[in-house]
Amino acid sequence: MNANTRNAFLAARQTGIGGSDIGAILGVSPFKTAVDVYLAKTQPNPSDEHSELTYWGHAVEPIIIKRFSEDHAIDVVRPGAIARHAEHEWMVANLDGIIPDERLGVLEIKNVSQFGAKAWGEEGTDEVPLSYVAQVAWYMAVKNYDYGVIAALFGGNDYREFRIERDDELESALISAGRNFWFNHVMPEIPPEAKTAGDVLRLFRHDDGSIAEADDELFELYEQLKSAKAEGKRVESDIDLIETKIKARMGDAATLTYHGQTLATWKTQTARLFDTRAFEAAHPQLCEQFRKVCESRVFRLK
Repeated sequence: MNANTRNAFLAARQTGIGGSDIGAILGVSPFKTAVDVYLAKTQPNPSDEHSELTYWGHAVEPIIIKRFSEDHAIDVVRPGAIARHAEHEWMVANLDGIIPDERLGVLEIKNVSQFGAKAWGEEGTDEVPLSYVAQVAWYMAVKNYDYGVIAALFGGNDYREFRIERDDELESALISAGRNFWFNHVMPEIPPEAKTAGDVLRLFRHDDGSIAEADDELFELYEQLKSAKAEGKRVESDIDLIETKIKARMGDAATLTYHGQTLATWKTQTARLFDTRAFEAAHPQLCEQFRKVCESRVFRLK
């Protein structure tokens, strides 16, 4: 996919909720949150991160489709544009392929690491990660298809297929969640509730200098945090004390064992570190030339 085509795809994706979005909106995606989806839809100049995972996912897609086509003796249809629901324009689908059977089906391609395979069930079943169930169900709803197949390559050499049948109850729940997110968050530009530390940092990068008055619920959270931090310091102190006792007993030994089983190591390591202070003292002007300002919000309990 060239740069112009990619940019057009990203721009189109901003105009609706897609299959990879709905799992995040429901909170079952391991890759992104509802806040990520919100920001992707409301920020201008769409873009997505290029990672090794994304690169290889796109690179092996044609290979997996070729395998599916060979196994089933059919020519998979590759859609050239994002599809939209006939009634709900805010529902979009970027299909990897369409299965030209008596009943048209969705073909979704996944490149899965061997570690990720633990979340998948037996081949031929619908035992796949919930975010992928939601994704394929969303595509079936958009295209009005009756089934979907996930063709997955595990660890680069283990090909399997999983089949998901259309479920009216699930579909209704997905559409309701998607509609709520689109019209109550994206369209009025009201962000969803932050669920993770990353969400908070992305939504609230800068302070405006104002004062927030805590209600009783927020004050209770403050009390809980103070208590947890105090307990954390106590635990850290206990950890340091116990670790010190173990190191004192090990002395000069590099490895601690028990009946032949290695329990811990305490080995000398050498690292080459850049002496910033010495460099600044020796070359103050050059140091200033390469200095950069980093901004962050610091949270402190009072």
